[in-house]
Amino acid sequence: MFRSLAIGVLSFPFSLLAFIIGWAGRDLRFGVLAGAVIFSGFFFAAVISLFFIKTYSYAEAAFPVVLAILWSLALAPFSFGASLFSAPAFIGAGLMLGVCMAIGKRYQMPRSWLIFPALVFLYEMLPINIPGPIDDTFALTGSASVVLVQFMRRALPKIIKNSHKDDTDGDLKRNY
Repeated sequence: MFRSLAIGVLSFPFSLLAFIIGWAGRDLRFGVLAGAVIFSGFFFAAVISLFFIKTYSYAEAAFPVVLAILWSLALAPFSFGASLFSAPAFIGAGLMLGVCMAIGKRYQMPRSWLIFPALVFLYEMLPINIPGPIDDTFALTGSASVVLVQFMRRALPKIIKNSHKDDTDGDLKRNY
């Protein structure tokens, strides 16, 4: 987890360095492009290293949301006046991935449940946008559906079982 965080933090100085070198070597547009490419490379590396974590804590399950907020702030200057990137959709995809990670950790679910929310997270991260909210709506609805199915199939039966076990302990009296 800390490896991903370190990669994410290191992306800022290296991006700034690439921007300065590109601007000095050619022009401002090339500097911006060089900085964006380096930042994207570091960000992809941070996200990919997240998926190779064997165990993670609940705080680390919140990391996709933090990455989404940082990425949205980094792309905000390039998104003004053009709908190249949807920050709310990306933060929502990060939230769905984080929820999926937390449910998976709590109820010892296989990591295969993370594939679809992770793909949606990566899709929303890219500054490629189909005009209109249709692609974001489909992607986030699919991710939310996976989280809901994951909750209904794994978490809800365990919650019901535990609450039923608590009711049969004799501590709670029923009034009919």
